[in-house]
Parts: sequence; structure tokens; C-alpha cells
Amino acid sequence: MDSRTTVLGVLRKACDLVGNGQHLGIIEAISSLRDEASGRTRDLAYYAVLETAMIGRGEASLAMLASDDRKEPAIELLQATIRRITSGLH
Repeated sequence: MDSRTTVLGVLRKACDLVGNGQHLGIIEAISSLRDEASGRTRDLAYYAVLETAMIGRGEASLAMLASDDRKEPAIELLQATIRRITSGLH
């Protein structure tokens, strides 16, 4: 596990995993990074995605995050989360 992996790093890697079809759901993609990021970092990434979903859509659920039949919305949600976090850094 790389203790320096950030939430943004996890989100970017998860987006790549979903984008190239290695994992279809957001939760599955983030969970698969257990060797690259701590549990706390992965948990923060889950919460960041959920927060973005709630801001953008009004309703979010763990079932929506785990959905494996909606690749494009998953990528869009991950990218929106990355944009939201990076905009707060500038």
C-alpha cells in the first residue's frame, strides 16, 4: 500500500478502471485499490463521490454507486467529483 496515495489519486485510478472496463461499478473500482491506498483514503473517496452525487442529482444511494450496468454515468460522476475537489484546491 502506498501511504501517499491521495483521494484524488484514488478517484483518478477508479475512473481509469471503469473507463477501460476492468471494473464497472464505482465501489468495485475504488475497493480494488486496496493495495494502493489505505482504507481511510478509499473511504474518503467513496464519501466524496456520494457527496458529488447528492449535490448534482439531489438523491444518491450506495446502490447507484455499486451499479455495474451504467458505465458512462459512473465515469461522469467520478470526473465530476475530481473536478469538484480540484476546483476547491485553486
